[in-house]
Amino acid sequence: MDAEPDLDFDGDGFAQRAREAMFPEKITAFAARVGLPQATVSKILSAGGVAGPRVDIVARIAKGLNVSLDWLILGIGDGPSGDTVVRIPRYDVQLAAGAGAWNEGRKLLEDVPLTVTFLEQQFGRRSATGLAFVSARGDSMEPTITDRGLVLLDQTVTNPFDDVFAFLLDGEARVKRFRLLTDGLMLISDNPNYPAETVQGPALKRLQVIGQVLGVLQKI
Repeated sequence: MDAEPDLDFDGDGFAQRAREAMFPEKITAFAARVGLPQATVSKILSAGGVAGPRVDIVARIAKGLNVSLDWLILGIGDGPSGDTVVRIPRYDVQLAAGAGAWNEGRKLLEDVPLTVTFLEQQFGRRSATGLAFVSARGDSMEPTITDRGLVLLDQTVTNPFDDVFAFLLDGEARVKRFRLLTDGLMLISDNPNYPAETVQGPALKRLQVIGQVLGVLQKI
């Protein structure tokens, strides 16, 4: 009589391969992206893994990691590509010379996949932590940022210095070049047709920095 096949689930190997494929994305971000409870993902990725997670959960994790089930479960075949892919959220927020919007209820439109190599070469970052894409509207920042350009923000940088920032001022979400003054900020449009603005005194308290603009993906 043939021996019974070994059906024990390799929880340790599964967890190790999943962590490898997920890096550098955080568990919270990954769980939200694939629609699984954070506690479930954390348990699967814990030391020792779990004894046989549901097949639908495994399939969803494999799809989210962009790896095959054979590799994730059994370690067979190719794992993640040599260049790790990170996913950056894109929101339905518009940064404009005029009216805009930015709030905690902003709608997630999609995740934009970028390789770590591209992210580092183009924007000087290796992690997607704190990054977000939003759309620009208007021509006040041309040629640096064109109308409908996809602006990459680093929301972890909120202390202003001489660079391009997205910000809220009097309820409007905007993007301008900051120049620090001794008693305030000058907001500069790269398009010379738009005059510079000065924010000083009480107006500074109405300005909230959203994040530094790292770069923009633009249509030709």
